[in-house]
Amino acid sequence: MLMRKTRAIALAGLALAAAATAAASDSSGGAPETWRKPTVAHQGIRVMNAAGHRAESVYHYAPPGKMHEETTMEGMSLSIIVREDLSLIWTVLPGGMYVEMEIGEAGDRGAPSAEDIVEFEALGEDEIDGWPTTRYRVVSMEDGEPLAGEFWVTEHWIPVRMELEVGDGPGETVEWEIRDLRITAQDPALFELPDGATPMPGGAAIKRLFN
Repeated sequence: MLMRKTRAIALAGLALAAAATAAASDSSGGAPETWRKPTVAHQGIRVMNAAGHRAESVYHYAPPGKMHEETTMEGMSLSIIVREDLSLIWTVLPGGMYVEMEIGEAGDRGAPSAEDIVEFEALGEDEIDGWPTTRYRVVSMEDGEPLAGEFWVTEHWIPVRMELEVGDGPGETVEWEIRDLRITAQDPALFELPDGATPMPGGAAIKRLFN
């Protein structure tokens, strides 16, 4: 349970890139049957609260499945680049070193995958930071255990708010919300390793945190 919660907290910020392949709407044109990827390029500021800690990051997304997220802590920047087309995640550290992982090595990234969803239900309409959204209750299976959450998504399937249950006790919910959301084209260079980036010695030790 501890590793499950740690992974969920550490990786919930990658939820934008973790949505599964789009599923078709039902024949009546009603609610979709399962989760979809965001359909437009966009950017914003993600504010996350987990285990009593608050963090802000700037992220950029380009469909399908490219994401760049940068967090600054104590004057140092850490970037995560997700490339679903390459099945890779790059973590770029201060100084230009990076750690490369296959997406499968990172485990659950905090968002549902279509093949693992056991419950999917639309709960109603809400407005989040000025954006009309649909609120969904999603339950997926991770390591044989249910992982439940609620997601507020725009008409373009951008999740602008998430509440993920990672345990039964107080403070065991991961929450994040997108602020200053803008739908706009993104620079392709954001989703590539920076010039001069070098693999980090001992990167295997970091990978073990996610196994």
